[in-house]
Amino acid sequence: MTWRNKGARAARGVTKPEPQAGAALTVVMATRRGPAHMGGVERVVAGLLTELARTRPSWQLRPVYVFHPGSRVEGIDGLSDVVASLRLGWLLRRSPADVVFVHCPECLWGIRLLRRRRGAPPLVAVWHGAGPTPYLLLRRPGDPMARVLAWIRTAGEKTALAADGHVAVHRGVADALRSVYGLRRPVTVIENALDPAVSELRPDPAREHESEHESEHESKHQSESESASGRGLTAVWVGQTGYRKGLDVALAAVAQARRDVPGLRLAVVGVPAGPQADGVDWLGVIPPARMAEVYRDADLLLFPTRYESFGLVVIEAMAAGLPVIVSDAVPAGIVVDGRNGVVIAGHNPARYAAALRHLADPGSRAAMAEANRDDVRRFSIESAGAGYAALAESFAAIR
Repeated sequence: MTWRNKGARAARGVTKPEPQAGAALTVVMATRRGPAHMGGVERVVAGLLTELARTRPSWQLRPVYVFHPGSRVEGIDGLSDVVASLRLGWLLRRSPADVVFVHCPECLWGIRLLRRRRGAPPLVAVWHGAGPTPYLLLRRPGDPMARVLAWIRTAGEKTALAADGHVAVHRGVADALRSVYGLRRPVTVIENALDPAVSELRPDPAREHESEHESEHESKHQSESESASGRGLTAVWVGQTGYRKGLDVALAAVAQARRDVPGLRLAVVGVPAGPQADGVDWLGVIPPARMAEVYRDADLLLFPTRYESFGLVVIEAMAAGLPVIVSDAVPAGIVVDGRNGVVIAGHNPARYAAALRHLADPGSRAAMAEANRDDVRRFSIESAGAGYAALAESFAAIR
C-alpha cells in the first residue's frame, strides 16, 4: 500500500485494524540532520534504522530530516531551530506512520502545529539531552548570545513535554527532565548504542604485534625510555562544538605534555581547522564511515568535555580498544577511573597533561584496552533496537 493511499484512507476516517505483535508497522525517525552526518545523534539513528530493518523486515522505516551536510542555515544558531521545526512539521503533516520518534525534541512544536489532527501518529520525544546547560556551553562564558540560544532551545523543549511518549538515552537525562522541567510522565531509558562498524573494529594487527614484540624482547630500561619519549603516541579528540567539548583544554594539555612526551600528537576531528600548532593535526569534518579508521590510527581518546548527556564518542573509542581521558561531565557508569582510562574533575589542562604522561606507557594502555573492549559490549545495537521496536509496537497497539 502506498503512502498516498494510506493517508487518504486515514483522512476518510477509516479505522486501521489493531496491530498485533510482529505486525508490519511504518516507523519514522525524525532528526534535524540526515543519517550521513557525522553527529552522534545521526550515527545512532542510522544504526537503529539498520538494526530495525534486520529484525523487522516487514516494517517500513523512514528517516525524515531537514538539513544536509554543509547546510548554511543549519549553522545559524537559533534560526536553524525554527526552520527545522517548521520544515519537519511540513514533511510530517500527513504522515501515515504508526509512530514517529523525534530525535530533536526542541523541534516537536512545529510537527504538532502543522500535522493533521485526525488520525495523527503518536509522537515520541527522544531526549539526547535536556535543559539549558548544553546550550549555555555552546559559547564561551560571557557571550551575549549564549543565554538567548539557551532560551530558544529550552522554550522548544518545554513544548515537547506534551509528547505522547518519552525516551531518554541515559538515566541522567531522564533525571534532568524531572528536575529541570518537572516532567512526571513515564520516561523509557534506552541507552545509545555503538555503530556496528566501530563495535566490530579490532586493533591494527601490525601495531598489536609490534607492542607484543617490544614487551617480550626489550629490556625494562628500553621500555621506560620509549614510554618517556612517547614515540608515535597519538591522542584523538572528536566533537562538533569546540568549547562545549573542551577542545581548548585538550590543546593546552597536549602542549604541556609534549615537554615530557615529545612524540605526542593530537588528531582533531569534527571542527574546521584552527591555528597551526606543534603536534596538532586538524582532520576536519569526516564522514561517519571513516570514524573506525580514525580510532584505529589513535592510541587514546582525549575528551575533556564540559557537558555530555551520554558520551557516544567515548564508547566508540573504548570499543576500538582505546584508553580514554575524560572529564567527570561524562555520565556515571560509562567510564570507570583506572579501569577504562582516567576520569578528571574539572578542566585544568595540567591534570589532563599528567594523564597523558601516565598513558604514554604502552603497558598501561594495553591493560585498559582489553577492559574497554569487554565493558562496551553492553551498549549493543541489538539491545537498543529491541527497545525501540517494543516501544513502537506498544504505541501502535494503543493507537
